[in-house]
Formats: sequence, structure tokens, C-alpha cells
Amino acid sequence: MKKHNFRIDSDSKTVLVEISPRIFPVSTILNATYRFIDEAKVAVEEKKGKILVTFILEKEAEQSDLESLAYEFNLQLIASFAEEEESKKYSGTRDAFMKAALLQQPPNS
Repeated sequence: MKKHNFRIDSDSKTVLVEISPRIFPVSTILNATYRFIDEAKVAVEEKKGKILVTFILEKEAEQSDLESLAYEFNLQLIASFAEEEESKKYSGTRDAFMKAALLQQPPNS
């Protein structure tokens, strides 16, 4: 039984995370990935119906550091997905507030 959606190569300091776009939309994957670009070099590709995200650390890293990165990324995927869903849920309300605010502006501003 496969326990994780990632593979670690300690020698090359890389983490490869495999994600199903049926679970997370590509926009969510890219949003979550963006939050890690200061920590590692990142590559995103599609292969055989899966999205593969590869993190390459430039600093020294132990196996546990690479595992932590993979788990943090998975948590960020969930957080990004929740943020996007909440944003969709309240987009009508947000748009109504913006429209009302714009209509309240004095004509010469």
C-alpha cells in the first residue's frame, strides 16, 4: 500500500509530489506551489494525468527536512483549496459591496 504522494531523493535534495487534478484544480496546485519558491527551486509538469511538483533544495537538507517540506506542501494544498472555495462562496457578496462603494463615490473623485 502506498502511504504517501511523494518521493524523496536525499542525495539530490529533491522532493517529487504527485497530485491528482481530479482532487485539486491546477490553479490550487500552482497557488500552493508559489508559496514555496523562496525555499526551493520548483518545477511543475503534467504526466500521465497527474501533476508532478518537484522541489529542489539548494541548501543542505536532511531526510527529515525533505519530508517536512512534502508534508507542508500537502497542508498548503488543502489550505489553498479552502481559500479558493471560500473566495468563490463569497464572491457575490464581495462584488455587491464593491459596487455599492463605487456608487457612493462623489462624482469628481
